[in-house]
Amino acid sequence: MPVKPEYKVTLLGAGGVGKSALTLRIISGVFTPTYNPTVEDYYRHDTMVDGVGPCIVEILDTAGTEQFASMKQLYMSNCRSFALVYSVDDRASFDETLDLYQQILSMASNPGDVTVILVGNKSDLDDCREVEMSEGQHAAKSIMNNCAFIETSAKDGANVQKFFVKLVGLMSGQVRGSSSIMGKRPRSSTVSKSALLRNSLRIGPRRSRERSNSQPDLTVYSTDSGCYTNFSIPTDLPDGLPTMAPGDNARKRCSIM
Repeated sequence: MPVKPEYKVTLLGAGGVGKSALTLRIISGVFTPTYNPTVEDYYRHDTMVDGVGPCIVEILDTAGTEQFASMKQLYMSNCRSFALVYSVDDRASFDETLDLYQQILSMASNPGDVTVILVGNKSDLDDCREVEMSEGQHAAKSIMNNCAFIETSAKDGANVQKFFVKLVGLMSGQVRGSSSIMGKRPRSSTVSKSALLRNSLRIGPRRSRERSNSQPDLTVYSTDSGCYTNFSIPTDLPDGLPTMAPGDNARKRCSIM
């Protein structure tokens, strides 16, 4: 069976412009009206794209808040394809995409290898519009070196699939014209076999503001010793499961329920 080509894209833009909503529309076809600020979400989408065929698209949905500016620099230096997203009812978010574009070019080792598409989201909010479509078209053509442009609505689904097909088409053309395969997964990154069998896989969020409540507390205060220990072992584990105690070799296999 031939190996499917893999493409990688990073979504950048101000907070609240709908990057996550667009991503979830593409992956699952649903709209999520609740806004939860993203730190970093990563999706691996096994799909069929018109004009490209079967492929795997990796989508990195990034934070829009200023306190994660250093993470943006990391994305820009490690990726070659970007969707710069603004909201048509927020001029400041439009201006930010122009700044992001300049930052991408300044960090690219070869700006000619960078693929960018400018996306004006929330086109359903026409009554609240602050950025006209003609302004987006002008920015894409005159400021962003004639990059692709499209307006979308994650809420009603308008142009979302068209945006995705155009994006993958641009990336596939970039790969065919390059000696290296853009979006190839680094060797240190692994995906389980069961995950690969699914059409779409979300791996993440890779980073979060707070430790998940489901994670074990690995630093616990001991009233017996009067000090902190690296971890504690529950007493109600089922029989037969391997356990660890403080001081055991960290390479010893263990199970956390």
